[in-house]
Amino acid sequence: REVAARGLEHVEPSIHHDQVTFERVAQPDDVELGMIQGLVDRLIEAAEVLDKEFIEEKSQCDAKITHSDIMHWGGGNVAGLIKDKAKDLGREHDEQFRARLESFYEAAKRKHSKDEVDQDSWRSDDVWSP
Repeated sequence: REVAARGLEHVEPSIHHDQVTFERVAQPDDVELGMIQGLVDRLIEAAEVLDKEFIEEKSQCDAKITHSDIMHWGGGNVAGLIKDKAKDLGREHDEQFRARLESFYEAAKRKHSKDEVDQDSWRSDDVWSP
């Protein structure tokens, strides 16, 4: 919601007669941004408190943190997971990241003829001759 409210370009679904299409949208909403700005930080602070309580509870009863604790409940690292996700979401809107991603997409779209591929093939005799 914060990405949409800031007016950063993102993709939203649009339903037309049982067909879903996706459109790029970039429209700032100052009212929405005012309501939700800082909520992620508050969520991280709350997760840090819960992580601390979880670790203290496990250490008091000499219980080990199990695989299911880690996979399903975060294992005392929920705040770290949320921070990483927020960082990744912010990175997606970084200009340098977007430029590199766009160049990757352009390289993937580029078509090569069979002659170009065969000419620079790793099986070429030039590669294997001493």
